[in-house]
Amino acid sequence: MRLAAFTQIIVTLAVTAWVFILPTEAVATILVLELTLLLYIKHDQMTLAAIGGLAVFTGLMVLLQLLFGTPLLQSLIGGLRMLVMTMAFLCLLAACRIQDIAKALVEKFHLPCEYAFMLTTALRFVPNFLLDSEITLDAQSCRGYSNRQNFIKRFLAYLVVIRPLVMRAVAKSETLALSMELKGFGNNTYKNMPPEKLNIFDYLVLLLVLAGCSFPFWQKYLTGA
Repeated sequence: MRLAAFTQIIVTLAVTAWVFILPTEAVATILVLELTLLLYIKHDQMTLAAIGGLAVFTGLMVLLQLLFGTPLLQSLIGGLRMLVMTMAFLCLLAACRIQDIAKALVEKFHLPCEYAFMLTTALRFVPNFLLDSEITLDAQSCRGYSNRQNFIKRFLAYLVVIRPLVMRAVAKSETLALSMELKGFGNNTYKNMPPEKLNIFDYLVLLLVLAGCSFPFWQKYLTGA
């Protein structure tokens, strides 16, 4: 049974809180569940690339903490927490449509429609921007661009890719702004969509979220008992 967008957002926000209140073993278990769920929903090349990019970024953050004198165990735990938080938002984007997220932010969280649209549009432009970068890189390679040099020369040569990529992004943003104006974007944009009601499964998940967020309280009670 499919969860409502409101429930999925609450679960995502709860995971970002659980990484600080749950034991490290529980946080590692959440990471395994997130990877399993993400690969079950979408196991295409872009999803694998996103997981790999998050893993590399986490490794760099752990290395940076080690360079500043943080103990190894503490650095690994911090990297695990960051990876779980970012993976939770990746699961949200894979399991829920962008328009459903925007609608839930406006209806349930009472976020102004302009901010909700800005947030969801930014999330939508990330995969499109990565796809455009690959297309631009292939086009420049056909024109003689080569990245088989040292780091400095590769960085300078990549400037020929950045300029058309930025121009392409600006053109898309202008087209999007024109489409919004023609369609009459405003306060009633998301109110015209059919309401999404919560089912029994949503309430069960919300109860589990509440139990997980109250872990420090009932752990203290059990320990005192």
